[in-house]
Amino acid sequence: MGKTFVDKLVPQLQKMRWPQTPALTELGRKTYDAGLDKIDMYRDDPKVLVEALRILQTGDSLPYAYAGVAYALIAASQEKDGTYANEGLEAAMEWLEMAQEAAMDEVDINMIEALVYIYSDRFEDARLVLNYLHDRNPNDYYIHVAEIIFWQAQDDIEQATHWYEKASLSAREVPQRLRLLTRMGEFYLKEKDYDKALQMFKEALHFNREKPELWHSLSIIYWHQEDYEEASRANRQALKSGDLLAAQKMAEALKEKVGGSGLLSRFRRG
Repeated sequence: MGKTFVDKLVPQLQKMRWPQTPALTELGRKTYDAGLDKIDMYRDDPKVLVEALRILQTGDSLPYAYAGVAYALIAASQEKDGTYANEGLEAAMEWLEMAQEAAMDEVDINMIEALVYIYSDRFEDARLVLNYLHDRNPNDYYIHVAEIIFWQAQDDIEQATHWYEKASLSAREVPQRLRLLTRMGEFYLKEKDYDKALQMFKEALHFNREKPELWHSLSIIYWHQEDYEEASRANRQALKSGDLLAAQKMAEALKEKVGGSGLLSRFRRG
């Protein structure tokens, strides 16, 4: 999506009704957490971000809502090649600054500034922000996640793993643990460490066995390991759990590997 999506999204955000209470409220915090968890599920499906924005609208805290919009804009900014559109990151900073004006010292809001710098390849600036936030709250879950992203952006597996372990301890909710496992699984997959990627996605399935993206990721790992029977089993689960185009394409590729009379063919015949 990237720039094309951001260009369509930004004008719509201005028209939406947002909470106007300048205080940091408990309801605002809960909807912020829920909104960010939903945004983390975004994979080029605009409906996911629309749902996240609706969640953010149900809160009663302006700074949390505006910060959530900034987080959504960062997600929307990602291009297919993994880079981030400057227009989206700039729009994210504008919304974040409005949130910061109302809640200057809230760590879970200010961590978004570090993310903008990371995705802009401004690592020195990101490091300064992260160090400042650590001084304010060294045990904060969102800071730990930002550290994971910081080190992943620099392909530092050791540091990313270190901060994943800390984030696992500071995670407050099951969805946060699930997203951590998925994030690290995707990172290990990118780094071609298939054994660790497999471990992460299998653990994630303990939290949610109905999530098709997790099964599809398993099928990709098994494909790379040339274990096509296991890839086929995981692919069947992905297709059973949801209608993923990527899983459908994997099914076609596996059909050539396991043969027309194999398990996949029997599954497709129902």
